[in-house]
Amino acid sequence: MARETREKIAKSASRVSGATMVSRILGLGRDAIFAALFGTSYVGDAYNVAFLIPSFLRRVFGEGALAAGYIPVYKHYLHRDGSERAVQLAIRIFSVLVVVLALVVLAGVVFSGAIVKAWAFGWRDQPELFALTVRLTRILFPYILFVGVTALSMVTLNSVGYFTIPALSPALLNALLIGVGVGLIRYFTGPLESAVIWFSVATVAGVVLQILVQLPLLLRTGHRPAFDLNVRDEGVRWVGRLLLPSILALAATQVNVLVDTLLATTLPEGSVTALRLGNRLSLQPLGIFVAAIATVTLPALSEHAAKEDRSLFMHDLSFALKLTLTFMIPSTIAILVLGKPIVRLFFERGEFTAARSTPMTTLTFICYSLGLVSYGCTKVITQAFYSLKDTKTPVKIGMVVVIANVVLDLVLVRFLGLAGLALATTFSATIGFVLLGVTLRGRVGDVGVKSLVSMSAKVIVAALVMGAGMYFISGALEPYATRFTGRLLQVAAAGGAGLALLLGASYIIRVREVTSVVAMIAGRRRRG
Repeated sequence: MARETREKIAKSASRVSGATMVSRILGLGRDAIFAALFGTSYVGDAYNVAFLIPSFLRRVFGEGALAAGYIPVYKHYLHRDGSERAVQLAIRIFSVLVVVLALVVLAGVVFSGAIVKAWAFGWRDQPELFALTVRLTRILFPYILFVGVTALSMVTLNSVGYFTIPALSPALLNALLIGVGVGLIRYFTGPLESAVIWFSVATVAGVVLQILVQLPLLLRTGHRPAFDLNVRDEGVRWVGRLLLPSILALAATQVNVLVDTLLATTLPEGSVTALRLGNRLSLQPLGIFVAAIATVTLPALSEHAAKEDRSLFMHDLSFALKLTLTFMIPSTIAILVLGKPIVRLFFERGEFTAARSTPMTTLTFICYSLGLVSYGCTKVITQAFYSLKDTKTPVKIGMVVVIANVVLDLVLVRFLGLAGLALATTFSATIGFVLLGVTLRGRVGDVGVKSLVSMSAKVIVAALVMGAGMYFISGALEPYATRFTGRLLQVAAAGGAGLALLLGASYIIRVREVTSVVAMIAGRRRRG
């Protein structure tokens, strides 16, 4: 049984990873187009600050918090009372969500000026920049309503075993923004201020497409569109009790992003954009691998918790952590070696200059990436708490992380500037990971720490072999990396050789998690 659940998690995670990878690749394309359009200019900074507020609310009210509060309860009703009661819960949660988020959007549009003044105080003496940011904030705020509905659709489909289509839906947003961005680059001759307004409108339109693509599958699984605002429903209240602490936990995490951005507005022009682009690049491994692992792990752990099957719970949690370490450790090493070539490949064109934009973004990219292991393991461990219907512990630890991040921000930005903001996030995330891990161990017992440490040591050795190969190949191809094709060759050759070395070293020193995933994927392709 343990082997079956392990294979089920791995297979589902691989499907979600594949779908998410498509979206992430398109997301990189979107960021590349954005960089070419706006570079590290004040217009790019204005968009990033304006989108920061809706993005903050998306992460707080979006799929992360909903999954934590909703999936365990949905699974409970589905297991105990059947699909009709579970669908009823989904309808009532949808109704409450729409009303709450509509009020949030209304407040955001009305008070956009005050919001921007609070979070971009470094721009108060720049009226044109401030006015543009307020205008973009008003355009982008409805995004939160549509993305909230999208998030509920995603977690509902995840709850009944559908992962691929929900994971693919964000690709539509990215594809639309790429199309709009390319059109603006080729045909738009107006000022950058007008171009960024079109880009903002397309951002909102893209998330509406995400809802539409999931609708047929929702209907097929019996989840009909309806409105039933029954806040007294036992299930709604149960979700609310679980949801509130998880919202606070995610809000605590996202406060770090807001503080980083707030302080970045006091640094030279382009700092906000460099911080965002570096952060988004660093999150690619998390989005492709860890998000997939966490997405399929929560329903599995919730089911084991509902059945009070401690053995399978511990087994699946340990396996999810091992998968996370297997992907995050090599990703960190790869970024340390190929950070600058990756930034050049994706962003260095148009308004994104080699002299100024590339060094700023590479710096933040590498500093954020040092926390990949902490970010990834924190995500998985938090899912374990949520599956146990404990959403309060992540909140308490999240508050500690926020305080640590703010203190580190204020200290490190004085000495390291932009790098200090990124490193503060990395250090505080590591503190949170350690606290969560120790607390979970006290709650459920040993999750196989010795096994995790032993496996991590082997992965580090294999990753160092990979990194050495990447370093020499990248250096040998550096003279040819003056144009896009040369840069692509440099990253592809170094990355491909590094992957081969990683797999070879993993086979030699017997990193079972790496070889088993490769064997599973190869077997599935043969069957396909």
